Amino acid sequence: SNKFKCLLFTILITNVIIPSWQNIKMEQKFDWSATLSAPKEYPVQVYRGEIIAKDYSQSLSSFGDIDYGWGEEGGTVVIGPDLKNIPDSLEIAWHSFVDQKNFEGKWALPKEELIKLFNEGIINKITNKKVTYNKFVVGLAPNGLVVVWLSSVRGQIEIAHFKAKEVFVNVETISEENKPIFSKKYNDVVLSELNEEHNTFERIKKNEYPKIDVYEGYRIKYLWKPLVELSENKMLINFVIHTYNGEIEIESSNKKEKLNINYEERGVLKYFAFGWIDKDQNKEVSCWVEKFDEDELFNAYKKFNTMEEINFIVQVIDKSKVSIKLKSISQEIEIKKFKVTIE
Repeated sequence: SNKFKCLLFTILITNVIIPSWQNIKMEQKFDWSATLSAPKEYPVQVYRGEIIAKDYSQSLSSFGDIDYGWGEEGGTVVIGPDLKNIPDSLEIAWHSFVDQKNFEGKWALPKEELIKLFNEGIINKITNKKVTYNKFVVGLAPNGLVVVWLSSVRGQIEIAHFKAKEVFVNVETISEENKPIFSKKYNDVVLSELNEEHNTFERIKKNEYPKIDVYEGYRIKYLWKPLVELSENKMLINFVIHTYNGEIEIESSNKKEKLNINYEERGVLKYFAFGWIDKDQNKEVSCWVEKFDEDELFNAYKKFNTMEEINFIVQVIDKSKVSIKLKSISQEIEIKKFKVTIE
């Protein structure tokens, strides 16, 4: 009878325990780090901040002045374990030099979506090889705009955006290492260096600066694709697209098949590089199109409906010349101001 009771007890306990073990799923871990980004003409410095995962958090407050360009990343952190849980929140507080304001905020990150993106990675359409994401880039813009991108060697995508609150900072409560950020002397040095390149003081006087909504405006997307028009026996084999919203696409082929680019919702084009094979001469040629006039380009895109398919047509005319136009079923607009390099 005691034996029977023990057996019954064991069966009951086993039935209780096994399902609960089945429910405990080990959380996937990935190799990632985080860095900062800010526009060249709006330098900032973070005085407190971290990106937080269940088993790990990385500080964001030891990067110094950030002004690499919007979507361009700063230094890389190499400390910490190789594999970590995906971060679930971001906390950040920074000083903006141009408008002499401070912003703070804490937000949840879209963890489930991030796990999916890390698992899917970016597939090269020709080789079918997968490259996964490995870096969070936290962008800090005027008026408290925060954009978070996920980056890899094959591209960069926006995964979240937030609005930080403007705050008054009592410098007494700031750590000794970060106090200089708030001193007049340090701010004067940063602003005078900035003034040499961006005419900062004059623009502040005219109330042109900082343009508060410009980086929010960069986030508007259109349904478009680049369309490269090459003469006979030339075949597109790679491209790089940088858009004003800080996103990047990189694609290359096996050089045997033509590379097709699909219509997708993308920000306004900032930089476009592409390469082709000249089958007659059996050589590869590269082309860079950059330094557009921002007003001309944005005004051209704005003339289209955000849901109509637009071709950004780059016609290669000869060894040093291209023509560019935006074209949909309803209209076409020539783009006149840009720099082209072909080699």
